[in-house]
Amino acid sequence: MLPNANSFNDLQDEDKLLLLNYIAENFHQVQNINPQYSAYGLKARFNRLTGSDKNHHITSQCFMEAMVASGYKAVQIPDTGEANWRFNIGKIHFTD
Repeated sequence: MLPNANSFNDLQDEDKLLLLNYIAENFHQVQNINPQYSAYGLKARFNRLTGSDKNHHITSQCFMEAMVASGYKAVQIPDTGEANWRFNIGKIHFTD
């Protein structure tokens, strides 16, 4: 079970792998930052799919650090009240 994680380093190795595999399976890199998606929205889907009913949660910060560890560029969105980022990801087609 994933714990509440504010940072990628807060995760156990198996949970880091789960998040990195999720990123590898769902996103692909493009050259430019995509303004359509944010860390907040992207991590919300991960939280939902991995069982938010189990009372765990990763933050946007944790998700951003995992994206950077996966080789993506992260650009902070200014003036959002809390830290949030956009990434160089292509269009996403989720079916759930």
